[in-house]
Amino acid sequence: MGRKSNSKQSTKRTAGKENNKFEQQKRKELTILVDKLLRLASIFQASTNVAKSWEHHLEIEKIIKDIVNIEGQQKSSQTPRQANIDKYLKWLNDNEVQFEGIDIAEFEGYGLGLKATKTFPEGSLILTVPSKVMMTENNAKESELGPFIDMDPLLQNMANIRLALFLLLEKNNPDSFWRPYIDALPEKYSTVLYFTSEELSELKPSPVFESSLKFYRSIARQYAYFYNKIHSLDLPVLKKIQDIFTFNNYRWAVSTVMTRQNNFQLTNSDVTAFIPLWDMCNHEHGKITTDFNQEQNRGECYALREFQPGEQIFIFYGARPNADLFLHNGFVYPNNQHDSLALTLGVSSGDPLREMKVSLLTKLGLAGVTHYNIFKGDSPVSAELLAFIRIFNMNQEELTKWSRESLPGELVSPAAGAAAGAALDARAHTYLLTRCKLIRAAYRHQHGQPDSLHRRNIKLLKECEVQILDGAISYLESVILKLPTANEQQ
Repeated sequence: MGRKSNSKQSTKRTAGKENNKFEQQKRKELTILVDKLLRLASIFQASTNVAKSWEHHLEIEKIIKDIVNIEGQQKSSQTPRQANIDKYLKWLNDNEVQFEGIDIAEFEGYGLGLKATKTFPEGSLILTVPSKVMMTENNAKESELGPFIDMDPLLQNMANIRLALFLLLEKNNPDSFWRPYIDALPEKYSTVLYFTSEELSELKPSPVFESSLKFYRSIARQYAYFYNKIHSLDLPVLKKIQDIFTFNNYRWAVSTVMTRQNNFQLTNSDVTAFIPLWDMCNHEHGKITTDFNQEQNRGECYALREFQPGEQIFIFYGARPNADLFLHNGFVYPNNQHDSLALTLGVSSGDPLREMKVSLLTKLGLAGVTHYNIFKGDSPVSAELLAFIRIFNMNQEELTKWSRESLPGELVSPAAGAAAGAALDARAHTYLLTRCKLIRAAYRHQHGQPDSLHRRNIKLLKECEVQILDGAISYLESVILKLPTANEQQ
C-alpha cells in the first residue's frame, strides 16, 4: 500500500510540475504579445490616411486574437441575466430603492428596460436610488485598489477606468455588496469593441469609422498597459485580479462603464457612478429629468412624459449626436434632433496663404480645430464651420482686410453676408456644397437586410448621416441661389 501511495504522490508531483511549466510558457508567450501590442498601440500617430489606420488596426486585431486564444475563453458560472432579475429586485427593495409601479421587462429592439405598471403623469417622481447602492469611483478609491490608484497616473486622471477596474474586482468577489447588480448586467455589449473587422469595415465612409479605430486602439493600449502593471507591481490587490484581467474581461468592464455610467455632483465635485435600476432606462428625445438630491442623498428620476401601464419608461441621455451614441452606447436613435456629422477640414501646408488663414482662425479660437459639424435641421452649418469656409476661401485682399479686425466675430454669423461680401460667401458655400456632395456620393445603398445587431446599427447610422448630408446640400443650394453674385468668378 505504501508503494502505491508513493507512486500516486509522485504522479501528482509530476503532473503539477508539467502544469506549472505549461502555465509559465503560456505566461511568457502572453507577455511577449502584450509588449508587442503596447508598442504597436502606442507608437502609431493618427494619420489622415484612412488606409494606413485600417492596416494598423488589422495588426492590432491579429495580436489581440492571439492574446485571447492564450487567455482562453473564460467560462462564466453566472446564470443568465434574466434569471437573476428577481434577486436583483429584492436587493434593490432591501436597500431602500423606491420603484413602486415599475418592473423590469424585455422590449423588442431594446433588450431589458423598465416597464410602467401604473400611470406616471409627466413630471411625476418615478424612482429614487440612495447613494449607498451606487457603485462610484469613490468606492474604488476607498477599496483595495486605493494604493494602485494613488501610484498610477492614468487611474488618477480617468474616473471611468478606475470604475472599470473596480467593477472587475467586485465581479470576482462572491461576497460583493453589489453582486445582485453585477449579476443583472449584460454579458456583452453592442459597442464597437465587440465588432469584427468585417463589421468595422462596413462603417466606411462614415467619420465614425476612424473614430472607432482610434477608440479600439486606445482600449488595446490600456489593456496592455494595465496587464504589465498588474503582473509586475507587488500589490496584494493586483495579485487578486491577475487571473481575471483578460482582454475580454477588460473589454466587458470598459463597455459596462461606457454604456451605463452617470455623473452627479457630490460635495462640489462630479462623481462617476453606476446607478442601479436607473441605468436600465433606455433613451428617448426629451429633456433631462434625472437629478441627485443632496439633502436626501439619493438620485431621483422624474417622468419626461406621461407613461401608461405596459409602456417602456424612457429617459433623455442628453443632446448627443448618433456618432457618440453609436460609439459609446452601442445604439442609434433615428429621430435624433441633436444629430450631426463631423467634417474633417484644414488649411493645407502647401497653401501659399496658409499663415494668414491660420492667423485669422487663431483669432476666432479655431486654429487647432480639425473637425467641424453639420447639423440635422434647418440650420445645418455651425458658426465655426461658417467661419472656416469663409476664411479658407479668402483671397489675399480679403485676408488682409479681416486680419485688421482685432476680433473678426462677424465671420461666424450667417447674417454677416454683406460684411463678408457676396462673392466670398458664394465661393465659401459652393466649396462646402461640393465637399458635401463628394462625401454623399461615397455612401452606397446597402442591399438586403442586416444579419446582426451590429450591422443594423451601422445601417441606421449611415442612413442618418445621409439625411444630414441631403439636408445640408439642399440648404447650401438654396443659400447660393439667393446670393446676388452667386455665379461671380474671382
